[in-house]
Amino acid sequence: MDQPIDVARCLQRWQRGDQSAAEELIAHLYPVISRIVRIHLPRREHEDDLIQEILMKTFAKLHQYKGDAPLTHWVSRLSLTTCLDKLRAQKIRPEIRWTDLTPEESDVFDATWFEGSTRDATDVIHARDLVDKLLSTLEAEDRSLILMVDLEGHSLEEISETTGWGVSKIKMRLFRIRNQLRKTIQTLEQRP
Repeated sequence: MDQPIDVARCLQRWQRGDQSAAEELIAHLYPVISRIVRIHLPRREHEDDLIQEILMKTFAKLHQYKGDAPLTHWVSRLSLTTCLDKLRAQKIRPEIRWTDLTPEESDVFDATWFEGSTRDATDVIHARDLVDKLLSTLEAEDRSLILMVDLEGHSLEEISETTGWGVSKIKMRLFRIRNQLRKTIQTLEQRP
């Protein structure tokens, strides 16, 4: 297992132009950034390109880091904001109709929602595609919020720290998001 780096010392070395310090910072921050990107990756974006963009932003804005929170928290917020900006730029918010689903996704929907089960690994892949379509109907911030809570398992306090939103705002948004998803699913249930 890698030894943890001394971030403060590494930052000082980087400011003096030490290239190896920059490489250590990248190695330290890469897992944090890649996890956030994988979860919040906008459609039509390549994971590696977005990670590289976030790393470039990180080093361009590193002079703004004040050290009052761990560097990984600061970079997490920058990563999440970058992903949300990409999602907003794509304006992903289509309505999903039954006819938009592939035959496999239709079968998975029937098996999952009506029968309460999936049959095999292929169904799991189609279920994932179906969930992606459902989540694409949400605004970028709402999509990321539901993923942080229901996929990553973050507490409301952790999300508040990352987003800067109050816990009550997060609760209200989650309530609204879940209602919106429920309505989308009910619309699919009433297929033509």
